[in-house]
Amino acid sequence: MKLRNILLAGAYLAGTLLGTGSARAAEVIFDGTGFLQGQQSFTDAFSVSGPGTLSVTLDNVSWPEQLSSLNLVLGTANGLLGPEMGAGSESFKINSGGKVFAQWFGAAQGPLDVGVYSMKIMFTPAGQLAVPLPASAALLASGLVLLVWQRRHRTRFQLLPRVSV
Repeated sequence: MKLRNILLAGAYLAGTLLGTGSARAAEVIFDGTGFLQGQQSFTDAFSVSGPGTLSVTLDNVSWPEQLSSLNLVLGTANGLLGPEMGAGSESFKINSGGKVFAQWFGAAQGPLDVGVYSMKIMFTPAGQLAVPLPASAALLASGLVLLVWQRRHRTRFQLLPRVSV
């Protein structure tokens, strides 16, 4: 009986600890949504810890009307990290830590002359260790085995019949 419990616990732990994939943890540097009225430009500066990759997503939101233009430039004290980007997603390599400067600008259109944008910048350090992800099939199988085992042992105990008063 005790051996069975140990084997079931071992199977469950093996299912949860075995990884089939990996993910890299990234740090969110900037995540925001804002309004543009007419033609406007915004800047922000942030620090990165060392070499790595910046992943940028810039979205032109269709409310109340889509912006007629929306662009972003990233740079460091040594120069631009890449060409000017429009709405969409791009990755930029950073060779050393320090300050990174972001400038985004656009122009609104329509009768209200306003528009909405959203931007997300994430930093993934170079050489970062992978975080193991558990295998979903192994987790499902070990959970089902545990439920069946629990149900089998629960039926051993007979509940006393109810006595009505």
